[in-house]
Amino acid sequence: MDISIALPNTIPGARGEVMAQWARRAEERDFAGVAATERLVYPGHDPLLSLAAASAVTSHIRLSTNIVIGPLRSAAVLAKEAETLQSLSGGRFVLGLGPGVRDDDFAAAERQFASRGRTFDAQLAALHDHWGGPAGLADARSHHLDPAPPRVPLLVAGLSDAAIRRVVRWGDGWTAPGLEPATILPHVDRVRAAWVDAGRDGSARVVALLRFALGGDVEAKAAGFVREYFAVTGEDPETYVAKTPRTGEQIRRLTAELAAGGVDEVLFHPTAVTLNQVDRLADVVFGPLT
Repeated sequence: MDISIALPNTIPGARGEVMAQWARRAEERDFAGVAATERLVYPGHDPLLSLAAASAVTSHIRLSTNIVIGPLRSAAVLAKEAETLQSLSGGRFVLGLGPGVRDDDFAAAERQFASRGRTFDAQLAALHDHWGGPAGLADARSHHLDPAPPRVPLLVAGLSDAAIRRVVRWGDGWTAPGLEPATILPHVDRVRAAWVDAGRDGSARVVALLRFALGGDVEAKAAGFVREYFAVTGEDPETYVAKTPRTGEQIRRLTAELAAGGVDEVLFHPTAVTLNQVDRLADVVFGPLT
């Protein structure tokens, strides 16, 4: 199973240079990939631009969005951005997409929130056609780069029946939200079964997200970020704080549970900006440098 780490691009106070430093250190410590996520109406760096910065200072680590909110942009714009990043990175980019859940992001982008599901379906169909699916959207094909980079793999997010339908119809795999293994693993089974039922070749790639904070020196700031970031959910943010792994034992246990449940990649999202989080996580999951 691959172990990856996300950039701190949505954590307030993260300076731009940290994105490149973080990615470089993640590659040095043998993480399989670095990722970036999106929240428009919140302090932070754009995920695609953050990954472009990461691409410039790395050579082989995978780059992925986990996730970007697809309906905030048109299919043609998203295809151009994804292909550009795929070209800049030499074929290392994976596009993780979700329909979005927060209406303030859509209001700021001047996009329709209520119809986002239909918009997302149409977008996935357009991207599929654009990247080698059945012909039918010639206008989208005119936006290809020349020469075209390798096809961009596509992961689809969500827990609903519609999300699983989208995975098996349009995607290369599924990316799960940051919930406990007991909640995620039944959905892994659903994705695998739906993939087989749809007659897809191979198997769906499954990525699971875990937040983390390691070290007493970051505990208070990490908890503060988690409280603020998840306050908009309407749930008690202390629940998210309590469920954020803060010890090596917790991280190894959760990782082992996800691996046993058939997850292909665990993506750890930091809740603190300090670069020592990369090394501390690497020490936990790979062992300390000798």
